[in-house]
Parts: sequence; C-alpha cells; structure tokens
Amino acid sequence: MDQRRFAFKVEYDGAGFHGWQVQPGLPTIAGAIEEALSALLNQAVVVDGASRTDAGVHARDQLAAVTFTHPIRPEGFVKALNRRLPPTISVRGAAEVPLSFAPRFANQGKTYCYRLYQDTNRRPLIDRYAWRVPWALEQRAMMRAAGDLVGARNFESFAAANGSHKSAVRTLHAIHLSATPGGVLELRFSGAGFLKQMIRNIVGTLVEVGRGRWPPSAVAEILAAQDRRAAGPTAPACGLELERMHLDPVLTTLLGP
Repeated sequence: MDQRRFAFKVEYDGAGFHGWQVQPGLPTIAGAIEEALSALLNQAVVVDGASRTDAGVHARDQLAAVTFTHPIRPEGFVKALNRRLPPTISVRGAAEVPLSFAPRFANQGKTYCYRLYQDTNRRPLIDRYAWRVPWALEQRAMMRAAGDLVGARNFESFAAANGSHKSAVRTLHAIHLSATPGGVLELRFSGAGFLKQMIRNIVGTLVEVGRGRWPPSAVAEILAAQDRRAAGPTAPACGLELERMHLDPVLTTLLGP
C-alpha cells in the first residue's frame, strides 16, 4: 500500500535515557519508540522529533512523526503503541499528515519548565524532576537578571561548547518564575528556538545570581562576552521539562492538547 505519515505527541520521563535522538547501543526515547513501532507494524521505521532533548531531560509535549505502510487507524496506532512502550513513555493524539510534514518546522515556539528547590536534605519524591540546591535564593535578583535575557539575543555564552549551531542568535519571548505549594521553584522559558543546553546554562547562571555570587547586572556582561566560560555552571538535566509545543491552530485541532 501507499506510504502514510502520522504525527503524534509524546510524553516521557527522561531519567535513564540518553536523550531523544537514536544512539547505537544506548537507550533513547526515539529508539524505544522505533523499536515498539517496528514490532507493531512489522517494518523498520524512523521517528522524527521536533526537539532533541538531552540525556535525562523530560517532556510533556514532544511532537513526533513517522512514515510507514500499514492500514492502522490513528486511534489504534496510539493504543497498540502504548501497550508496547515502556511505562516511562506514552504517546497520544495521532493524526495522519502529509508525507512532507516535518516536526522541527511545524512548531511555532516552545515552552520549557525548569524546576528547582532549596533544601539541605534530599527529597526523594521530588529529586527525579527537580534540582536540589543547598543555598537560599533571592528570587527578585534572579528575575531582574532574567530580564536582560528576554528578546532577540546572541546566546553564545549560554550555548554548549560542543553545540553544532551556526548562529547563536535566539529570541526568548518570556521568562517567568513561580513557586508551587510544595516550595518547588518553576522557571518557564518561552521562545522561538533554543540552543543545546541553553536553558540549563541560563538556570545555572541565575542560581549564581540568586545565591549572591553575582549581581543581576552580571547577566548583561555575560551575554556581551559571547563566551561559554563567562557564564555559570550547567544545571542538572533532571529539572528540565519540555512543557509545551506551540502549534498552529489546524495542527492543534488534529492532535489535541
């Protein structure tokens, strides 16, 4: 039969995986989905994702697509695939799309959430999804520093040293800081695109400001340096979650929330 292409949403707990992208001999999110789909459809497939999350990073709203030859319906695709996936990965909202559909270019922006909390003792039910910092943090100083990051900026100082980007210019639309009733701080970053480890490097820098090691004005100087060595440490992957893909209304209607 003719080739078909399905787009679908993926939610996953990234702990124990070496990121989204397939890597030979290593457990990855895309690799697990491809293995389950190949068994379901009885054919080799390649899964494309809108974002290549790093090792240990989680996602609530990843966008993916796959091309295959099989008469399966979207609702059957979701049910059958979820039965074959490990409990830390789930898919939803499958819909048939044109063969030219590319997840990377289908989103109009992303929102990431980074979670952290201040405590000198471990909190095992939280630590899988948040960074525990032992220092008191001045949240107002962190937000003043974050203000210099909003807008179109050259984020070379916050890019991974081994990144493959051609340009470090990205646009951050907003950064918000809020606290949950349990005392976990949530930093949300909304933007058109992100560099490898950009958010984790920003969070590590904002924590340095929050603990009083740097003034809020240091962030503007770090941006101007365009040198990774000028910024703070890379925050742990466990606190980062791809929270939402911002899609056009037609695709949102097809795939659902």
